[in-house]
Amino acid sequence: MRLDFSLIPLKNRAFSEKPMTFVDPETNNFLSAVVELAAIETGSRTAREHWQQKQLQNLLAYCVQRSAFWRKKIGTANIKSVRLSDIPVFTRADLIKQVESEGALIRSNEAGQLTKHATSGSSGTPVQFFISDRNSRYNLARSVAQYFMEGRDLALNRTRLKSRPVPGRIGYVTARKSHHWLGPLENFVRSGTNKQIEYFNPDVAALCKELERDRIGYLIAQPRIIEVMLQSVEPEFFTAAGTAMLLPVAEALDPRLRDVFSAIGIPVRSSYSSEEVGLIGSECETIAGSYHIATSNVIVEVTGEDRLQLNGKAVGRVLVTHLHSYATPFIRYDIGDVAALGENCACGHDGPVLTNIYGRAKSLLKHPGGRVSTFYVRGKELAAVARFDEFRIRQTDFKNIVVEIGGRESLSPEETAALGTVIRSHAGDEFEIEIRPVVKIAWGNNIKQLGFESEVS
Repeated sequence: MRLDFSLIPLKNRAFSEKPMTFVDPETNNFLSAVVELAAIETGSRTAREHWQQKQLQNLLAYCVQRSAFWRKKIGTANIKSVRLSDIPVFTRADLIKQVESEGALIRSNEAGQLTKHATSGSSGTPVQFFISDRNSRYNLARSVAQYFMEGRDLALNRTRLKSRPVPGRIGYVTARKSHHWLGPLENFVRSGTNKQIEYFNPDVAALCKELERDRIGYLIAQPRIIEVMLQSVEPEFFTAAGTAMLLPVAEALDPRLRDVFSAIGIPVRSSYSSEEVGLIGSECETIAGSYHIATSNVIVEVTGEDRLQLNGKAVGRVLVTHLHSYATPFIRYDIGDVAALGENCACGHDGPVLTNIYGRAKSLLKHPGGRVSTFYVRGKELAAVARFDEFRIRQTDFKNIVVEIGGRESLSPEETAALGTVIRSHAGDEFEIEIRPVVKIAWGNNIKQLGFESEVS
């Protein structure tokens, strides 16, 4: 084992100037947390699983003490004898009921400030839940830990593209920069610029110009905005603008888009998370599509693999237990996803992994008889046959798919036919395709604005 900080760009005055102190306490505590998280997730499997079991018992005991709802679910037997698989699945309906009847289980004076959050509604009706300052601190430390565990260069810039609806602002693009993304390590590490670019129906030329002002470094973005850009620029633009890595967020990545970036030497590293529990898994550095589970945060189960086949592979429903969810507990929470669970990764990582994650169940095309299939339609394919500002595809039932083409009051018969052909090439001929031109798509509270969503439960 070798502990070496020579590749980490420390500031010239990184170390403390106080007597008998090496690193200032705030920085030291955060760095310690980062090291501890890395130790849990990459160290001894036996030690990790023992730690998880003790954290689970702590959470279950707390829930039984504080919540009538959870006492009914967990029972009042000796917590040490309770097996996770014996606890009923926690559904979105259960979550709504628990929050409405009991509110937060932890008090503000016990864990700092409490914050009420809500899901975006991209995978169903938005639900509310509570998180504490402890959760926020963990999320920041775990995000930074990933950079350390992979040996990513902290001196590179970090660029975040974020959709922000601004009524009446067409072509909206704005940017703001800071250096605050490493938390308390900002006083310790000489990090790159943290830049956030907000956009709304962006002028792609203006967006590209803003990206070129500074080297991109780590590019964090929804895949759909990358596809919009690729209608106007060649992939090599991202190389020329200094993209070191693409970190897709918020929606599934089309494998063809991954291939585009791989072909120009830009690695792609996805993460798998949910708003309710935070990080679930991080994509392996060497095995694309294999996600190392964030065992410092969650325990993951997959159930029903014997009943569900996806593209010829056995998958099941993903259940997540958030080990630090004391404000609003998430124990065996059905997040609405399907995947396959493995004991370890082909790269040698000795920890559980998720594979065959095709996105939310809402992102899968449902066929009569229970069959499901992946459904990727790139904006570039649609733009090749019709001009538009935005699009949305919805499966409304087992027979019908509705395609909304935004920014158009009408479409020619030729455009309508061509759009239908594109959709059928992905969905097959068993669906009726309705093409609707609309001036503006009614996204409602759906912040993620997913390009495809199945409304079939």
